[in-house]
This record gives sequence, C-alpha cells and structure tokens, in this order.
Amino acid sequence: MSNNTVTTLPVSISIEIAHSYHFVTKVFESGNQLLANLYKPWKRCLAIVDYAIYDLYGAQIQEYFKSNTISATIRRAYVPEDRKTIDTALEICRWITEFDLVRREPVLLVGGGLVTDVAGFACAIYRRSTPYIRIPTTLIGLIDASVSNRVAVNWHGLKNRLGAYHEPVHTIIDPKFLRTLPESEIRNGIAEILKITSCTHRETLELLERHGETLIETHFGQLGGGHVEDISGVADKVIRQAIQCVLDVEIPNSREKDLNRVMYFGHTWSPTLELAVTPPLLHGHAVAIDICYSATLARSLGRISSFTYTRLLGIFSRLGLALDHPMFTLDLMRKATALTIATRDGLLRATVPTKDLGTYEILPLVDDRALQEAWEMHKKEVVAYPRKGLGLEMTIDVRRVHDGTMTDLVEGEPTW
Repeated sequence: MSNNTVTTLPVSISIEIAHSYHFVTKVFESGNQLLANLYKPWKRCLAIVDYAIYDLYGAQIQEYFKSNTISATIRRAYVPEDRKTIDTALEICRWITEFDLVRREPVLLVGGGLVTDVAGFACAIYRRSTPYIRIPTTLIGLIDASVSNRVAVNWHGLKNRLGAYHEPVHTIIDPKFLRTLPESEIRNGIAEILKITSCTHRETLELLERHGETLIETHFGQLGGGHVEDISGVADKVIRQAIQCVLDVEIPNSREKDLNRVMYFGHTWSPTLELAVTPPLLHGHAVAIDICYSATLARSLGRISSFTYTRLLGIFSRLGLALDHPMFTLDLMRKATALTIATRDGLLRATVPTKDLGTYEILPLVDDRALQEAWEMHKKEVVAYPRKGLGLEMTIDVRRVHDGTMTDLVEGEPTW
C-alpha cells in the first residue's frame, strides 16, 4: 500500500517517569547533604518559598546553601486560596525567566500545598516541562498535595480547573516543619489522612481514632511534652502509611486513565463547597464535610451499619473537623453533583466507605431522590454532634494575614 492511501497512522508512546520520596529530619541543617548534593551540579538554586516559612526558616535556608557553596536566589511567595490563580503562576514563570534557568535545572519549592500546587503548575507550563524539587511544610502537603503528581490553579471560581500532570524529580518529607505549624493546619491535614485510611487501611484509621487528639496537640510528636516520645512513633507510622496508601492507588493510575478512583473520596461535593463559603473553607474541613455526607449516603443505601456510621462521624467530630456547613445546601449539593459528573466523564463515581471501614465502593450514579434523602438525613444527624456539626477554625481567615501588599506576590531579593 502506498503512503498516500493510508488514512490512519496509529501511534503509541510510553515513557518512564522516575521520582523519589526521601524521609529526612532537619533538611536544612548544615550536616544534611541530601539537598546540597542535588544542587551541586549547578552550584546555584532558585527557591520559591512560602512567605511564612521564609520568616521562620529563611536565615537557616540561606546559611545552608552558603555553607555548601551554592548560590541561592530565594523568592517569597504569598499564595492563599484566593491567589491560587493563573496570574500567580505566570508571576512565578517570570521569576524563572529572570533567573535564566537552564532547561534541566530544577526549581526548589518549599511550602504547603497551595505553594507547591501553583509553583508546580508554573513549572509544568514553563518550557512545557521544567523540573522541580518540592519540600512540603504542612501536614496536608506531606499527605496529599506533595504525594500527588497533579498541579493546578483555580479558575473562574472552579477548584483546580486548570492543571497538569507533572511529577517532581524529588520530594523531601521532613516532619520537623510541623513543629511550627498552627494547630488549625494540623487538623486541616489530618482530614486527608482520614480520607485515605478510612477506605484503604483500617489499622491506621484506628491509630487516628485512638491517638488523633494527641497527634493534633503535639503536632504529630514535634512539640515537647510528657507523651511525645510515645506519640512520635505513632506519628511516623501514620504519616508513612498514609503516603504509602496514596502511592499504592495513584501510581498505577497516574494519568487518571481509570476515573474510578478512591482518591475521589471527599472530593465529590467539596470542590464546589470549599469556594462557595466566604472566606473559603480550609481544604481539610471541606473534604471532611464531603466524607461525612458520603458516609450518610452509604448509610442510607445500606453500605455501612449504624454503628460504623456513628463511629466514623464521631472520629471527625472529636478531632474538631466539620461534619456540615450551612452553605452545604440542597441546591449546592445538586450543583456540585452536576459539575462532578461533567468532570468524571458523565458518571458521579462517588466513593463511599463500606463494611467496618478500610474498604470502599464506587457508585457510578446515584439518582437525585437518593441524594436528597441522604442530604436530609445528614442535616438531621449532624445537629446532635458538638458544635452542631461545625468544625473548629474552619475558614482560611485563621491563617496569618500578610502585612504587605495584597495585590502582588512578595518578592524576596536574591540571597548570597
């Protein structure tokens, strides 16, 4: 057959993507050579650092690179939820251009999930793929954002609507950052651990059930106190197992070829709810409400017993997480359902817990009547819980308000 008669040229491409997760203690301590060794080939580093982290650790970061004869240019990034935008990502692209980054030279990202999401997205679109190394500094970053290969920004009021798949070359996990994290952010992150373990790893869920309040109080064993030595082992086990659970389900499906994902648990209605509240809900509280409503749906459909249902909501309530919010109205639930069905290729694919927890089922579609009945049941059930189902410190206004300009990212001068 001659080439001019061929109507289809099938192409199949597969590429190997390798990246590593490193568990370290005090990554910026002078004797720790892991990060220095990664940047010695370039003898310099462009670091995008969360502004609050810079205030706490900036001098140490500068001294670390200086002691290792690496020239560091540090840019301080102010990225609250309402600045998780394409404009913020483009500003970071400008920083990369001004640094004159070499094509295979990795950018260093240091901060919580918002910083790594937005700066990671900037790296994804800059030259179509710029490598980066990330160091998450929040619990939600350790467990969720920095275990995922998805980077994104919000757009037109839609959560993570513009995004990409872009793995870092390295992720460095250092729980010592949790020591200076506000308690509200520990609670925010523990919701994501509950999400994955309640569906896939009951043993770890039960550790949270027994020790969750102490883990929050001690910042996962990073603060002083009489029981820290005992709780540190629990904290390490919970963090490592939660990360492993996420990797186990996400790595085989890293490009979301299969849209039936357990990671959708807690993320069916929460993306719409999170941004509907003013100021926006902390991500963990929005996810917690979604999980608890999903549990109510599972209970109403007979997937879990009354005992298991009460047990799960009780864990969330005792840890100060939200079970509900006044903005989670019937209309919002229906709007979120429609948006999710469009995103998930015409099916709801709602993940719900089953049996005695640690297992799950994905519901392809749930009719509106069943969703409404579960919503009505949910509203009746949660009012019996402390705070009538509301969480502690639920919205982003509990975070430190930046004392500089609110219209531009905060640019730190290049250091050393």
